[in-house]
Amino acid sequence: MLTEDRGFSPLASHLRSHHSARSLAFLVGCAAVLTWWGGQAVLFPDMSGDKPVPASGAAFMPMLLGIGVLISTIDGMADFSRAAARPRSHVLARHLTVAFGIAMLSACIALLLSGDPDAIPLACRNLLGFTGLAAFSAALLGLRLSWLLPVTQTVPAFLLGTPGTGGTDTPWWSWPRATTGNGTAWVIATGLMATGMLLVLLRADRST
Repeated sequence: MLTEDRGFSPLASHLRSHHSARSLAFLVGCAAVLTWWGGQAVLFPDMSGDKPVPASGAAFMPMLLGIGVLISTIDGMADFSRAAARPRSHVLARHLTVAFGIAMLSACIALLLSGDPDAIPLACRNLLGFTGLAAFSAALLGLRLSWLLPVTQTVPAFLLGTPGTGGTDTPWWSWPRATTGNGTAWVIATGLMATGMLLVLLRADRST
């Protein structure tokens, strides 16, 4: 009766405690940059001293989107959530599914608006991989450090060495810059996503 009088909404409470408006604004901002950058290559400085390394927005921006997905799960009422009757992993799984869906949809719309629909598969693959890396980082170091492993991956992937024409000779550790026809890159990205999500959900249950 008390909850009805006050108009309590579990969904609204969840969104407020996770600062969802701020997280959504971050994802939309990333999508706006991706709309501007699109699938066009920009030259990154090569830390090995070789020629500049070309990289497109479709390859790079999913790193920030993936980090945004995990950052959005930071709970401002964590102590209350741990005491809730429903297991934290159940709520977290739903939250991650929705956040990842928003990030994926934002990336696809951004590339359509930029006139680079051919870059959508690249963005989708990299979003899978970087979200998985962010989940790995969150499981090992905590949600507030979920950015660490994706950023660490970015250094060798985008700032060391130049792959062959069109990214055909990209080494496995530089999977974010491989072509969409590179099966190894898809296996790595999918494996990171599946394993990272499993670990972060298991950690959520252990911490309750």
